[in-house]
Amino acid sequence: MKRNKVVMVYPKQGFSGAYVRHMPLSLLYAASELVKHGFDVQTLDCRVEPNWQQRLRAMIDDETLCVGVSVMSGRPITHAIAIGRLVKSIDKDMPVVWGGPHATFYPETILDQEHSADYVLSGYAARSFHQLCVHLQAGKAPAQVPGLSWRDGDVSRRNGGGDDAFEFLDWRDIPYHLIKDFSVYGQVDQDRRIFSMYSAMGCPYRCSFCSSPAQYSTIPGKKWVPLSASNIVDHVQHVVEQYGANYIYFIDDDSFPKLDHVGSVIDEIQARSLPVKLGFRGARINEIKRMSDEFLDKLAAAGTDIMHIGAESGSDRILKLIRKDCTAQDIVEVNRKLARHPEITAAYNFLMGVPTETLDELKMTRDLMLRLVEDHPNCIVFPPNKFRPLPGTELYEVAQKEWNYEMPNTLEQWANIEVEGEATKGWYSPEQERFFNLMLISSYFIDNKIAKVTEGRTLFTKFARLANTLYRPIARFRLRHGLSRGLVEYWAYQILTKLHGAVSG
Repeated sequence: MKRNKVVMVYPKQGFSGAYVRHMPLSLLYAASELVKHGFDVQTLDCRVEPNWQQRLRAMIDDETLCVGVSVMSGRPITHAIAIGRLVKSIDKDMPVVWGGPHATFYPETILDQEHSADYVLSGYAARSFHQLCVHLQAGKAPAQVPGLSWRDGDVSRRNGGGDDAFEFLDWRDIPYHLIKDFSVYGQVDQDRRIFSMYSAMGCPYRCSFCSSPAQYSTIPGKKWVPLSASNIVDHVQHVVEQYGANYIYFIDDDSFPKLDHVGSVIDEIQARSLPVKLGFRGARINEIKRMSDEFLDKLAAAGTDIMHIGAESGSDRILKLIRKDCTAQDIVEVNRKLARHPEITAAYNFLMGVPTETLDELKMTRDLMLRLVEDHPNCIVFPPNKFRPLPGTELYEVAQKEWNYEMPNTLEQWANIEVEGEATKGWYSPEQERFFNLMLISSYFIDNKIAKVTEGRTLFTKFARLANTLYRPIARFRLRHGLSRGLVEYWAYQILTKLHGAVSG
């Protein structure tokens, strides 16, 4: 009898996973074709399973065909390695398959260094994972599976394909039933049943630091393809009625290239009187400039309570370098517009450490962060991301020229690229690195976000709110005056994140 069980595992995440935990949509997407074709798929989310080792041991038996792991770059790599090695300790011949973002962009870093990984699937993987499992069932070589890398003796081989078209997945095929308890997902201290979904595929822009232009370069035709409003809202209605969803988070790379796309979705949601709030992950300054107050009123009336916005920098030179199609003054004016609609939280992303960026330009970003908070009390500033050169991007070439940049050559190095990881030695001056740390620590407090997003219902959030009250004035003073020396707070932060990693691992 053929083995028919596929175990799919979602690793623990970095420090941000302590307060934001959405359902493992990547596992559901990758499992969709398997479920359609009768495979027995079982999922394990290590973020919500304290005894994940014991649970994984119980899941692997004589019926198990393989174990799949969805892996992002950063801390999840460390845990994915632990998962694979545990699988091999249970059954040394059990195939372990890595998929997800890190597998898509850097498959060679996995097979060459981690022998608990047998196969790596790059790109959209619902169909290719099914094809691989069919080959494994039949005991055949998987040489024809698109986007697959595998170990052939001592040599790693890689197939092309897997990235030449968007993978449009019918929402009816998403196997939500694989998740047994939706109550464990959401954001810290908030009573929301969040369902993430797409309203569009791709992105039409060419930000020079972003992996999306490189990822979509092999896809012919339009790089941004919206789904129909009726199809999207059918999906929304399904998760509301079947799973009690009360919040829809659109995880598009960008939702707003065409404003009437989102407008039509909102009209359809309201026409059906669906009781949901909305959040949007992808919005740009140049798009919000085109939004009228009436359009923003419409977003708010539909229950939109947050838009994630790529501000990135306070330097016009850097904004031009990274192709954001806006100026710092545009960001200020957009923020003032959004302040007239306080029901919608403007949540800003920033980037620090771009090649050629000077300390003075970092201080311009600092000034902009503080200005946004002053002009719009309901906005929040996310911890700024440290720049990382990604192959295929324009800034990758700049990094090679400016820094003689070389890609991380071990999985251990790839695991240390979280925002709380150390700045790469030799790229920046000590003063710049200290300023990075100051911006990172201060960003947690300057906007009062902890008080905005938590109610203090748990011991952790009560402590966080107290720390916010006590430290916020200090953070604002330190950041405003650039007092980056003697930042013992960053030392404490590092200890906290390491302890979190040790406990969660």
